[in-house]
Amino acid sequence: MSRIEKYYRLLGLEPGARIDDIKKAYRICARKYHPDLNKSASATQLFIETTEAYQFLLAHYKRQDNLKDSDFINEWESYKKEQARRTAYTHARKRYNNFVRSDLYKSTQILDRTRFYIGIVFSVFIIIMAIHGYIYRLKMVDLGFEKPTLAGFLFLLFIGILFLVTSLLFLYNYHWKNKK
Repeated sequence: MSRIEKYYRLLGLEPGARIDDIKKAYRICARKYHPDLNKSASATQLFIETTEAYQFLLAHYKRQDNLKDSDFINEWESYKKEQARRTAYTHARKRYNNFVRSDLYKSTQILDRTRFYIGIVFSVFIIIMAIHGYIYRLKMVDLGFEKPTLAGFLFLLFIGILFLVTSLLFLYNYHWKNKK
């Protein structure tokens, strides 16, 4: 088993997983193995190993160079691995609530927040297009077109509002949980 496959397996992923899957898996493992929450003797070591795996996979995913995997792994082994382990050890000694506020952990949440904002923009777009479409179709009645159905307009409006409220609730809950 190659080092890359080992790191994927450590996070419970299949090789070739997407970056957002890697971040989500790391958050789950960090909560599961953080010594502040897990009192087993091996928790610290598991936390350090999963943090090392996360940082390796993140660096491997983001790299823009033309190094072969073996060259990248050698570079990682020579310098970056020890730096990742020191960082993980430092975070393992923190309380979990402080770790969650660290830059390392926050880097895993960027995609989550983005999904909420995209949901809000998309729902506002649905609402605007439903209103605009209904008004446009009402104006077209004078030109001989059929009158638009109120049920269709209300259905689209309802879907847009439901999507907006859901996105806002998730966003509020996301920020509220993180501030506690």
